[in-house]
Amino acid sequence: MKNRIQIIAQIGIMRLQADTEFSDEIIIVSGENGAGKTTLLRCLAGLDDSEGQMLFHGKTWLDSRAGFVLPSQARQIGCVWTDVALLPWLSVAKNILLGAEFEDAAWLLELAGLLEISALLQRRPSMLSTGEAQRVALARALYKKPSVLLLDEPFSAQAPAIRQRLRVVLKSIQGKLNMAVIMVSHDVEDAAKLADQHWRMREGRLLKEIEMTGMNKVKQA
Repeated sequence: MKNRIQIIAQIGIMRLQADTEFSDEIIIVSGENGAGKTTLLRCLAGLDDSEGQMLFHGKTWLDSRAGFVLPSQARQIGCVWTDVALLPWLSVAKNILLGAEFEDAAWLLELAGLLEISALLQRRPSMLSTGEAQRVALARALYKKPSVLLLDEPFSAQAPAIRQRLRVVLKSIQGKLNMAVIMVSHDVEDAAKLADQHWRMREGRLLKEIEMTGMNKVKQA
């Protein structure tokens, strides 16, 4: 089933325009600083206001003509932002479980193993490195088995070897959960190893990179 985004948003001096469709696949979003990448994710998450239409898995998230906006908490999304925002008074395990409507110990342990945080589950966030905290935030986003995963530079603090392993893990989980993943990244290897589609942002406009006869061409989506 195709997902559809057709939105316009004015966030300060940033005017965002995005018009595209995609399946449940991994999409890498790149572009210069200030191009609108994080703004796009925030609009999809319902954290910034936008006008237009959003349709995911046959469910309407936004239809501004009808005056309808699906609340962020009802969108069945998982998010990892550059500020991972773990609660310092809770253990890693409780941070991962936070807000979940169910507790699945087997799934928690599986995620912890895949994301290399099994030894950290009883620690507090203050005891974690930046890379460890980032992996905990990714586990928290995945634990609820979202239909859409929004990631803002989720591997930026990882050592190269771990980053390579995390790409494999993300690809595997995306296939297992059959979800759309929209991931902001400046790393060309993320695009090369993960991307089913590669979107580029430029001055608030969403561009899509497509391949034709073995050569990459960029056009407005």
